[in-house]
Amino acid sequence: MNEYRSIDRAVLFLRLFVGVLISLHIINKLQTYNFVLTGYPALLFESSWATFVIFTLLEAIFAFMIVAGYGTRFAAFIMALGMFIEIFIIYSSLGWLGVERQILYIGIYTTLVMAGSGRYGLEAHLDRRHKALKSAKNGNK
Repeated sequence: MNEYRSIDRAVLFLRLFVGVLISLHIINKLQTYNFVLTGYPALLFESSWATFVIFTLLEAIFAFMIVAGYGTRFAAFIMALGMFIEIFIIYSSLGWLGVERQILYIGIYTTLVMAGSGRYGLEAHLDRRHKALKSAKNGNK
């Protein structure tokens, strides 16, 4: 059982690590808003401003979900998909060496998609609580 605990701790570390990185990335984007906006594409919306706001908001929500360990697989999958979009649509002219950061994020997010939130995530806590309530309810019958 101890080997699984260390895996759960490793998943917790990975969730916190990527959460901090994405948080710092978002803070940097907001601090350099005018510069970032000049190179931001208008993908699904009429303006690059709308794309910037919506994507940054979604990025923050999914990063929070990963850190909290709630919906980790879904959030990590969407974030990995976002990295693929960056590689093949936004930064396609840079070549592989220009997208090393995105490739590293894809590796982290793919690991989280496979592992889920682990024992120390909100999802696991809620599941344990639900099972305890269910067994207490069944025991009282």
